[in-house]
Amino acid sequence: MKVVYVANKNEKGGAFYSLMEMVLTLREQHGVEPVVLTQGEEKLTEFCRQNGIETYAIGHDPFMLYKGSTLPRKAAKWMLRPYYRIRRKKRLQSALEQAQSCIDFSTVDLIHTNVNRDDIGQELSRKYHIPHVWHIREFSDTDYDCAYLRKQPMEYMNSLNGYFIAISQAVRDAWIKKGLDGEKIRLIYNGLDLAKFGVIKEHDFNKETLHFVFTGAICATKGQEQVIRALSALPEDIRQHICVDFYGSGVSNYILSLKALARSGGVEKQIRFCGYSHALQDVLPQYDGAFVCSEAEAFGRVTVEHMCCGLPVIASDSGANPELIEDGRDGFLYRAGDIHALRDAVVRVYQSRGQLADVSKRAREKALQRFDRRINAENIYHLYEEVTEKYGKKEN
Repeated sequence: MKVVYVANKNEKGGAFYSLMEMVLTLREQHGVEPVVLTQGEEKLTEFCRQNGIETYAIGHDPFMLYKGSTLPRKAAKWMLRPYYRIRRKKRLQSALEQAQSCIDFSTVDLIHTNVNRDDIGQELSRKYHIPHVWHIREFSDTDYDCAYLRKQPMEYMNSLNGYFIAISQAVRDAWIKKGLDGEKIRLIYNGLDLAKFGVIKEHDFNKETLHFVFTGAICATKGQEQVIRALSALPEDIRQHICVDFYGSGVSNYILSLKALARSGGVEKQIRFCGYSHALQDVLPQYDGAFVCSEAEAFGRVTVEHMCCGLPVIASDSGANPELIEDGRDGFLYRAGDIHALRDAVVRVYQSRGQLADVSKRAREKALQRFDRRINAENIYHLYEEVTEKYGKKEN
């Protein structure tokens, strides 16, 4: 089966890594012949070439616009929306012409768009009458605050000649509320290359100090500020025995404000900002627990990675987190956005160290049994077969 994959622009987010793992696994397990369309000559292009995957940079733009992380940026992008619409249309036409010059679409069985922001896959599907699978990997509003650059976007998306894949029930429900056709949305959880974590050492949860990790972009929506405030609110006899390392990149001024908050809250010595890491699989096993505090986590690749490493995760009870974690059994949930509830969750974990070994074991077992890349690829390939059968698989 020959499948054209439309890759997203962001090469640091979970969608990017999910695409790489999905494409490789589908080729290895099911003989899928992938062709990857990238936005530019970047990291994914190098990955494809290293792995012998046909790839072309065509310069497509998304039809959903990220408004920005600050009020001035949001205001500027709002005012410039007419410009962005015109620019996108021009780039879309150019990208279509580029794709058509590189690929013989009469040999393509299916098109798979990796994120909901890109529409060139939909355009190619319509033009060549090729079945289309469209991944919905984010909420788009509550997590990334996107604006549409197309009129009647739900009507446009619902004309899909195939199926959408939602990476969690929370994402599926959110998009049905927006107007997406629920009959066309299939739930398939992300799959990760969990084998890279190998044999995980046993954790000593009875030691005096517990070291937590927090991975992800350093920004307001991820919740680092919540953790610092919760640590500051801990009883003194517990606070001095909780440490947190933050991994990820962010705007320098915002990181400085978080450090100032830690100083004022008396927890400056308890936290570290470690920057962005390309080898978290080597870092995570040394920790005793993890935080996932985003209020709009569409799936949570980092949550699964933490669980695979046997780290008890303290996560907000919003987004997809409750689908991944059963409170008290293989992790811990707290009321999203509630600093006192987060503080109480930390106290609960610290005072339950005798049970953390069992929580750790169950977390790792769940990650391996439900979220491995091979399980994800199997489910996606079955959907490919269904889509091509229903919407007209090509005979080459």
